[in-house]
Amino acid sequence: MGRKIVLFGFWLLGYSLGFFAWLVRTPVISWIMTLGISSDVAGAMIRGLASSIMMLVGVLLWSFLSRQ
Repeated sequence: MGRKIVLFGFWLLGYSLGFFAWLVRTPVISWIMTLGISSDVAGAMIRGLASSIMMLVGVLLWSFLSRQ
């Protein structure tokens, strides 16, 4: 698999996950705030979770596809 395709896949995955996180941010932030956490920290938690999921999936896919 070419480098450009892999980079495009990472970009597309990150964009999709970021877009989804932006759409669901208000109800999720409201739910996290019921636990006593400020809205800024709740937003950072959502972004961190979305980024970590994107990197985990990306590395797993890259690892799987590079074996072939």
